[in-house]
Amino acid sequence: MYQPPGVKTSPDLAVPDLMKAWVLGDPDQLFLREKPTPIPSRAEVLVRIDAVAICATDLEIIHAGSPASIQGGAPFNKNFTPGHEYMGTVAALGPDVDEFKIGERISVEIHAGCGQCKRCRQGMYTSCLNYGKPEKGHRANGFTTDGGFAEYAVNHINTLARVPDSMSDAEATLVVTAGTSMYGLTELGGLVAGESVVVIGPGPIGLLAVAVAKALGASPVILTGTRNAMASRLIREPAHTEQYRSLISSSASSACAEAWCTTDP
Repeated sequence: MYQPPGVKTSPDLAVPDLMKAWVLGDPDQLFLREKPTPIPSRAEVLVRIDAVAICATDLEIIHAGSPASIQGGAPFNKNFTPGHEYMGTVAALGPDVDEFKIGERISVEIHAGCGQCKRCRQGMYTSCLNYGKPEKGHRANGFTTDGGFAEYAVNHINTLARVPDSMSDAEATLVVTAGTSMYGLTELGGLVAGESVVVIGPGPIGLLAVAVAKALGASPVILTGTRNAMASRLIREPAHTEQYRSLISSSASSACAEAWCTTDP
């Protein structure tokens, strides 16, 4: 049974030595294989994957993605496991990790910077100068290091966010995707409650941007695009503000502003 040196496990959450994982074959091929269950090192945990979403970028990687240029043979690394939008349960703790407990439900971020290059020290870890070098401490699960199309994955503690009991596994897979919209609204745009927001394009991130903008008190929220039924339902139904607040740690009012939708002809 799984018990690497220095790694803390629990009899309440048994971990196998081998796990099932989807791996790349030739372009546009995935195969279900057995792989050794990964081992977390310092400041890392082992995550049992409970749910995973499929991003368009995953399809690009399966076709001819980043392992081709970073870890690949010809045409790319055929033992690579993609998948980066996932959530799960902390199953084991790396040496001296006490920031999380075994059994906690978490969602994950893709990137963990090396922590030592200039960009990481500036907080720009998604542009880490050691990108693609796990030996230097960089991880980009599903891109340069094995991801979530498996039973287990290793994640740095800086990439984990606790999931409240009120949130389903399926919803929790989109926490980081919602964070993308949050970043655009609060960091790049500097949204103040009461300001109007226009979202161009009702794709998944666009729809999440509408939900986040409403939770932050934007008024009105204008969505343009062509997914009429989905978009209309999202912006006209009352937002579950308390749930959004637990997700994004917002101090937005629980009263959500009326939103308006415009669609292209």
